[in-house]
Amino acid sequence: MERTDTKKTNQTSEDLVTETLRTAILDGEFQRGDRIVQEDWAKRLQVSRMPIREALKRLEFEGLVKNEPRRGAIVYPISINDIEEIYTLRSMNESIAVEKALPYLEESDFEEMDAILTEMETMPLTGETFDHYSSLNQLFHKKLMEKCPWKRVLHNTEILRNHYLAIKSPMILTRYTDKAKMEHRQILAAARSGEATLLKKMVEYHIERNKIDLIQNINL
Repeated sequence: MERTDTKKTNQTSEDLVTETLRTAILDGEFQRGDRIVQEDWAKRLQVSRMPIREALKRLEFEGLVKNEPRRGAIVYPISINDIEEIYTLRSMNESIAVEKALPYLEESDFEEMDAILTEMETMPLTGETFDHYSSLNQLFHKKLMEKCPWKRVLHNTEILRNHYLAIKSPMILTRYTDKAKMEHRQILAAARSGEATLLKKMVEYHIERNKIDLIQNINL
């Protein structure tokens, strides 16, 4: 296997190892309870053990592995209960964040969000564009909430939105892309109207629909 050029991808070795191990777990290369042997993966990916250890810490935070005494990193793939927990917390925190941010949003913010959605709507979805599409999706939601003055709520939303399920859900749910685009437009329209209650409902519906579709489509 050729060593990945991290300069070209702008990713650290920890990022690349994390992505590789995460994909292996989600694709079923590991079974629940399997041990991830650091030495084997360091050799396979042609890296030192340090990025392997850092990647395993990230995956433990995401709930995909557990570090057990005398056994090391043990695989625990995502469960329906995990999805329920993550998306319920997202709905609670993001609905509060958009409500509190709404009074501070200006026309320039709406124009920027509109431009983001337009780019998403006109982008052909291919293997080469998925990452950029996901980044735009993250950016739209960030712009909607970033002026929230409740910093603890905002901090919680950032943690939850940085979970790999939130980042990768557009790739997992590609057949629901048109539905997501419509919901994004409805969310932006609600924000522009200044109706906080409507905006909260639209955000909650969007997250709940994502949760249901993930449970139905992800390989658990």
